[in-house]
Amino acid sequence: MTPFLGINKVEMMKIFSDLKNSFAYLLMAVSLLGTPTALAQKPTLTYLNSFSLPDYEVDGLKVNELSDLAWDEDEQLLYAVSDRGMLFQFKIELTHDAIKQFKPIHGMILLDRKGKKVDWRDAEGLDVLKANNGIKGDTELVIALEGVPRVGRFTPQGQLIAEYPLPKALRDPKSYRARNTMLESVTWHPKWGYITAPEQSLKNQPITMHTLYSRKKHWSFPAYPATNSAITALQTLPNGNLLVLERAWSGVMNPLVISLRYLDFQRCDKTGQCPIENVSVLSSLFLVDNFEGLTHVRDNLYLMVSDDNQSRFQRTLITLFRLELPTP
Repeated sequence: MTPFLGINKVEMMKIFSDLKNSFAYLLMAVSLLGTPTALAQKPTLTYLNSFSLPDYEVDGLKVNELSDLAWDEDEQLLYAVSDRGMLFQFKIELTHDAIKQFKPIHGMILLDRKGKKVDWRDAEGLDVLKANNGIKGDTELVIALEGVPRVGRFTPQGQLIAEYPLPKALRDPKSYRARNTMLESVTWHPKWGYITAPEQSLKNQPITMHTLYSRKKHWSFPAYPATNSAITALQTLPNGNLLVLERAWSGVMNPLVISLRYLDFQRCDKTGQCPIENVSVLSSLFLVDNFEGLTHVRDNLYLMVSDDNQSRFQRTLITLFRLELPTP
């Protein structure tokens, strides 16, 4: 999670808050629609609609600071994790490619194997296992946690089942550039298992590159060319490639940049160096919606969520979009 409202920004946000609803929505729609190109390896994205989540409290927990999403097709549930180490379950309704309902039904605190609160509760990345096999009741969650870098397998009730071993490069917290640039994302890949990434490159790597890690393999690609561009979410696509969400924030006088990017593993070389395509880029000085999470819902429909940072100038915004993958 990266806060946007420092001491010098509060007054500016008071001025911009009225403009946001009218102008930023237009900017987002124009940007997300994108421009189709002749590149066969590049998906096309179409923005459909957004839903601003009202103030909710469920099971005594306030629903805010959501950092990632995961859809369970078998249970027809949407899961979300928060920066404060909480797990939420939502019922959603999509009608005619629009979000009609988005309602939290359960909230719980992440627990360790003994049933106690985990002492590394900054949950940032989320994916779901066994969620589309036609069997109810066997879902498991994969969660990446920041602060103390870990990736664990959890029950849908938020209790740790087991931790996954991390690759050696990710084990030492001192290898990261800062506490807030550790593991921000995770996705489950049918071939590689979990794939995760630091928000920004490790100290011994160029700041202009990102690296993805599975247990036994890694892939690198250029960061989006905006200052402090950081990976905030990963989503494995039906064709086995990745959708990467990046966010760049470098101060109140510079625009917030959100980029959705496409990585085709078949285009990576033997050393794991990969080209990456920009699918859609949103850049606005007025936008303060801090998009952090992604999930594939069904067919070509996807959801993206913003972290409200517990700020009255921001909101939890759920965005629905269509992603048309390239023809093989």
